[in-house]
Amino acid sequence: MSISDQANLLHLKMRDLGNNKLFSQSELQNLLGTTTKESELMMYLQELMNKKLTKLSKQGDEIKFQAISSEDAAKVFSMNNDEAMIYEHIEASGREGIWTKTLKAKTNLHQHIVSKCLKSLESNRYIKAVKSVKYPTRKIYMLYNVQPSIDVTGGPWFTDSELDTEFIDTLVEVIWRFIANKTFPKSDDNNPVQTSYISQHPGVDLDDVTNMINQSKVSSIELGVSDIRSLCDVLIFDDKIEEITTGVFKATWQSVIEKGLNKDIKDLHIPRETMEYLLSNQSYSIFDYKSTIEDLNEESDLIYLDSWINE
Repeated sequence: MSISDQANLLHLKMRDLGNNKLFSQSELQNLLGTTTKESELMMYLQELMNKKLTKLSKQGDEIKFQAISSEDAAKVFSMNNDEAMIYEHIEASGREGIWTKTLKAKTNLHQHIVSKCLKSLESNRYIKAVKSVKYPTRKIYMLYNVQPSIDVTGGPWFTDSELDTEFIDTLVEVIWRFIANKTFPKSDDNNPVQTSYISQHPGVDLDDVTNMINQSKVSSIELGVSDIRSLCDVLIFDDKIEEITTGVFKATWQSVIEKGLNKDIKDLHIPRETMEYLLSNQSYSIFDYKSTIEDLNEESDLIYLDSWINE
């Protein structure tokens, strides 16, 4: 890919200022110095365009120039005209990708030619087909090394464009257990009865939950605060946790009972003194259909509904 020294210098200076930067003609003139004539500049640009090292872009009403890496230029240079045209449209689609039907309309090529070009580009790993959550029946193409946008993939909750309910359920369970363990302090607390009193617990911060999930490697991809927030919202809706203040949570005692962990001290690391306190100080409600109280062993503690009504 031989070009003149001045054309090569221009290309290097353009690349030094960023891969995606667009240059006006006057900016390119300044890069080479004011002694370079306009006719010489256009000759260098033509050299670069012939070798696919520069491409034209329109910004408003102004024509601008963009430098292309030698590797990408070599790819395009090896393509035939139809393949190059299709490749440019796919490249322009960015992380959203482009539908095959749109490609056909934009290139005005016969469907057979479009399919043949796509097959060739895909076999050379210049492009790839991706599944879209938004449009599951459409075949979308984008450049091989481009990461699809969340609008296309659906974010971390989707695998192969399908909602990964097993993954979500696992994360929700891990988050709940983490918050529950924090809500009920471990036995090495100085005053376990007092510190375990739920209404006084400071709660678990959203950032702490996010850090725990990412450090535990329960997810193969790093999840953001907004991702974890959406899972906490699920737990709030299910009455497994409650939000004390913005982004601060604690587990509900009802959720511990539902899990059957109120009788498993080891699982939640709750000190025995604390558990005894909680069980002895809880109240029973007919509306709390899963709540439990300790068995009443003394006859004097029992009261029968019919006798109570008739009193």
